[in-house]
Amino acid sequence: MMKTTYLYLGLFATLLFMGCDDEDNGDCNCVLPPPEVVYSVEFTNGSESLEAGDTVLINNKQVVVERIQFYLGDITAKRGDSSDILIREVEFFSLDNAPEDNQFIRTLAEGDYTGLGFSVGINEILNQGNTAQWDAGDPLSTSNNMYWPMGGYIFSKFEGRLITDTVISVIYHIGREANRRDLAFDENFSIIGASNVDISFDVQKLFGADGGTSINPATQNETHTMNDPQLAGIIADNYANALSVTFPQ
Repeated sequence: MMKTTYLYLGLFATLLFMGCDDEDNGDCNCVLPPPEVVYSVEFTNGSESLEAGDTVLINNKQVVVERIQFYLGDITAKRGDSSDILIREVEFFSLDNAPEDNQFIRTLAEGDYTGLGFSVGINEILNQGNTAQWDAGDPLSTSNNMYWPMGGYIFSKFEGRLITDTVISVIYHIGREANRRDLAFDENFSIIGASNVDISFDVQKLFGADGGTSINPATQNETHTMNDPQLAGIIADNYANALSVTFPQ
């Protein structure tokens, strides 16, 4: 999919320049394509990087992080008015992915912006849509194991193991419309060429650091949403708190 994106962009740029040559003496009226912006997600443990299988310290308890996965929906470049630009309707990110698979590339018109908006989860139309329409490489494909047969997508997953005298599984699978979280990151930035927007997910904040609700993985170790909706709501809030954005400088 990434190679296809580059191919289309390359062909588009070639077509734009076909009418220009060295004899135009600067008078060519060619319109340059908008610059590419790379949107990347990285996973961290506080100020350190995080990989699947790492052991992190949560409230002085050792937790092995096995899986973190989530959807970001309705990713929008904000302009503070009706000219906001929808960049991508949905993207899927996973701690298991290689770095290049936790990023996507879109063009964005040069100019000034007031921030970025997106949700943890997907909109209601996509959430209740026909899953058979999505190919294996699509974020909404059931091959990502993020869909419940009883209906609707899992918006986010955390899976791990708490290491104590015994091993306790820690499993948070969060879905349902009530647990979609719409976020707005307000910061002025400008696009004047190829740029990067970096989105960070901090596992410490998932468990309540820096303003979230503290979670004890020894006693609050499992929710599949419907079996513990109260804990699911807390996890949804903490997921939102765990995300931050670094804009182009």
